[in-house]
Amino acid sequence: MPRVIAITSEKGGVGKSTLAVHLSGALTGRGLPTVLIDEDGRVGSSLRWGARAEAGLGFPVLAPDDVKPRKLAAAAAVVIDTEGRPRRKELRRLSERADLILVPSGVGALELDATRELLDFLLDSGDASRKIRVVLTRVPPVGHAGEDAREELRDEGLTVCNTLIRHYAAYQKAAELGALVRDVRDVRAQAAWNDILSLSRELL
Repeated sequence: MPRVIAITSEKGGVGKSTLAVHLSGALTGRGLPTVLIDEDGRVGSSLRWGARAEAGLGFPVLAPDDVKPRKLAAAAAVVIDTEGRPRRKELRRLSERADLILVPSGVGALELDATRELLDFLLDSGDASRKIRVVLTRVPPVGHAGEDAREELRDEGLTVCNTLIRHYAAYQKAAELGALVRDVRDVRAQAAWNDILSLSRELL
């Protein structure tokens, strides 16, 4: 059975779909065939991203209705880009079917507060506590805001990934082209891709 990694957030603008697309690309590039399922029916950012990719992303991006057992048969991992601000009932289901739940969060006070609120709910959902990891995203490349936020959350007893996903314009270029950040022409593209690769190795 593939390892199921769900990515969910309480607040928009934290790079949830960007993380889902790039984590799928990094795992696939490491020889771990991955399927990305876009469950955010209202926005569908991952599906739109995949549709813009002229040469493909290297992995399938599926809507929930298109998921069939044969399409998952060879997968080592399934990444789920969840609905933005999912209902509590959906979060409970998610905690049951996912092996790992990633909660992307920016480093600003409002973003961290929204993340804490979501984690408070998830951590009350039985076995979910051992599955949850916070991923700090859109981290300023200069300064220590990411490191400070990571240690602050850890001091509160939360599990936070070591890797910080720094905020680079290269991600926006990748979204516009329907590509992975490693494939765009930008001076920071490789640094951005290295962050994603580092995170993928932490997780799988």
